[in-house]
Amino acid sequence: NADELEKVCNNLLGKFRQPVLVEEYLPGREFTVGIVGTRGHSRITGVMEIIIRGSEKTEEYSYSNKINYLETVTYMPVTGSIGDNCSETALKVWRGLGCMDGGRVDLKMDSNGILNFMEVNPLAGLNPAVSDFPILSALFGMSYEELIGNIMESSLKRLNRRTK
Repeated sequence: NADELEKVCNNLLGKFRQPVLVEEYLPGREFTVGIVGTRGHSRITGVMEIIIRGSEKTEEYSYSNKINYLETVTYMPVTGSIGDNCSETALKVWRGLGCMDGGRVDLKMDSNGILNFMEVNPLAGLNPAVSDFPILSALFGMSYEELIGNIMESSLKRLNRRTK
């Protein structure tokens, strides 16, 4: 409630002496979108829904759930209108923030099913066994070698343009 929120915020302000960010909780479906390329040459490698299995203590995609994803999480490829909506939103975010070469955009639905931008990962993990970016790209048929090659190709194009 409002009184509890004020108390918590005042406590955090006093403890850390910096602004406190308060955001609305998004209870809906969570997606991550892989992107390679820069500016107008950016393209989606895939859209994946993150589903926390019911037996987990939290429904949030926490660090613990991410590290133990084989036991705690189901990754589902997303296509169709939801996949298209995720892709369009993620590309707008990626390009709007000037991200380059390769990374992820994370999205989550609110209680009305509206997609919300949560965060961008322009330096996403690339460990093929545990990182979301290579995992989601592989779900859509892109090998790890292809993913790294696409990131390198984008970077090299950018570097050549700057040195001319």
